[in-house]
Amino acid sequence: MASQCTVQLVIDLLHSKVGVPLDIPNLETASWEELGVESLALTEVCTGLEHTLGTTIPHEEALTMKNVQELVAFANSLQA
Repeated sequence: MASQCTVQLVIDLLHSKVGVPLDIPNLETASWEELGVESLALTEVCTGLEHTLGTTIPHEEALTMKNVQELVAFANSLQA
């Protein structure tokens, strides 16, 4: 069974793979633009999620998510 996606997992990937600082207020609800995350960086995070969760995340759809919370909900909906 695949692991559950969590806000902390996505934040950790954003920090380690893309360099997003951990001290940004409302990190889980800030927009990708506010975090300085562009589509290539988000694709890299999605790839990290795929490896960690053992699931496939359609990157085209993931790019339509607006923030960390939406990405977590989307990733978890794929495992339902």
